[in-house]
Amino acid sequence: MHDLVAHFRAPKGSLTTRSLPADARTACACCGLAGATLAVSDTPLCLVCTPAYAADEAQIDRHAALIWLPQLDQGSLSRLLRAAWTALLVCNPGQPERERALAILDDLSGRRETAAEKIGTYHPARLRRAVATLAPHHMLKRQGAASGLRILPVAAWREQNSEALSALLTNRSRTP
Repeated sequence: MHDLVAHFRAPKGSLTTRSLPADARTACACCGLAGATLAVSDTPLCLVCTPAYAADEAQIDRHAALIWLPQLDQGSLSRLLRAAWTALLVCNPGQPERERALAILDDLSGRRETAAEKIGTYHPARLRRAVATLAPHHMLKRQGAASGLRILPVAAWREQNSEALSALLTNRSRTP
């Protein structure tokens, strides 16, 4: 997983989303899913991973949240989210799989508070503004350091992209 602090120091305006031509051979650079349809800084990404990279999007704080999850990298988190979102898509209310998916999503959402305790916010845009002020010598200290910060796409992102996510989740078994 990329270091969010180093990634968020990219030039202002460079972390926006653009569409890619549909190409089933293009894998998401974060999670490896075939058929990436978006890009941020020329990095192909799937719909689930895009909010982790698109810090300059106008509604990033509405679509994503910082969470503290050092035991998983961003790609693993995206694969977990895809599994949970798939269960919500295919399982009826009351089914155990759907209830487990909701419990996973609740647990992930609760990790916002730990991020806020550790860095003072769970808003990606605030972190983006703050890291721009870090002196270069602070970044040298970060070389090789692991961070537990991850980006969690939230319900608003899922709802805004419901049709595209449904297609992605339905076709998720396709690999490059």
